[in-house]
Amino acid sequence: MATEERTEQPTPRKRRQAREEGQVATSVDLSRAIALLLIYVAWRFGGSGMLSRLLDLTERWLQSATARDLHPDSVMAAYVSLLAPMAAVLAPVMLAAIIGTVLAASAQTKGLLASAAIKPDWSRVNPVNGFKRLFSKRSLVATAKSLLKVGIIMSVAIGVLHGRADEVLLMADLELRPAMALLVGVAGEMVARCAVALVVIGAADYGFEWWDHEKQLRMSRHEVKRDLREEEGDPQIGSKRKEMQRAMLAQGISAQMPQADVVVTNPTHYAIALRYDPDEMEAPRVVARGQRAVAREIIRLARHHGIMIIENPPVARSLFASCKLGDAVPEKLYQVVAEIFAAVYRRRQQIIERTGGI
Repeated sequence: MATEERTEQPTPRKRRQAREEGQVATSVDLSRAIALLLIYVAWRFGGSGMLSRLLDLTERWLQSATARDLHPDSVMAAYVSLLAPMAAVLAPVMLAAIIGTVLAASAQTKGLLASAAIKPDWSRVNPVNGFKRLFSKRSLVATAKSLLKVGIIMSVAIGVLHGRADEVLLMADLELRPAMALLVGVAGEMVARCAVALVVIGAADYGFEWWDHEKQLRMSRHEVKRDLREEEGDPQIGSKRKEMQRAMLAQGISAQMPQADVVVTNPTHYAIALRYDPDEMEAPRVVARGQRAVAREIIRLARHHGIMIIENPPVARSLFASCKLGDAVPEKLYQVVAEIFAAVYRRRQQIIERTGGI
């Protein structure tokens, strides 16, 4: 049997499952580019101070060095002693790299933390699968992107060195501080241009990864139908169920149900919702009525809208038997309905007094 072509957009369930498994469009190149760009910004605003402190550390070490100190053990000990102060000086740059990587990754994955993505997949250590991946289309594309990226970065670096070749050649005749300042200037220009180039490459790579991810998520029509059945049940059954629900609601619930003052129940066999506006009505009117499933839906809506529910089986049965949707309460039930509304008003007043009118 031929494989059905995947031409359909993925269902929300398919997207949700892929995200839970850590399958999202990401570009490592874009993350590295953002990190490098933030490193350059950190060095641009604080580099002069960091360079000065690094040169001070270097000069103090060189000035204190003697022939006795140049023993390998002494040199190693001195080098180790410099690690902590050098790390403190370069901390802003390292922090910028960490922040850039985290921000870029979070922006691409929308803060996704998928534990399924870090679970061991033993199929990846299978030599046969590894050999297939090595010569797969995706691997060839990744190799081509890497070669293109290296070529662009080398071109940018060579361009910077070529433009400042005369200055670089003069470094041999300069003292330590001027030479280091010139070297940092050349390196800073190179990093800035490479960062911009990498951002462009990373953005293009993210676009490709997003397109490829969407392509991988595509589904066949059969898969879409199966996915919908698994999430919502059979579409035909679901459609019939919704039609039945609409029919039940149409039998006894009006649009004025949320404005009801009270729902009288039996407690679950019957439910009658009453609304009374003395400026518009001579007597309370029925805005919802029903039994069994419809009654349960009326009670659910009453709880949702904060409508008071009063259990009074005799009154509920009498109202259901003598009133249709939209009818006013019959005169013979005025007394009992008035007592119910009086109880509702008393309870409202008690709530207002307890909450201080809030």
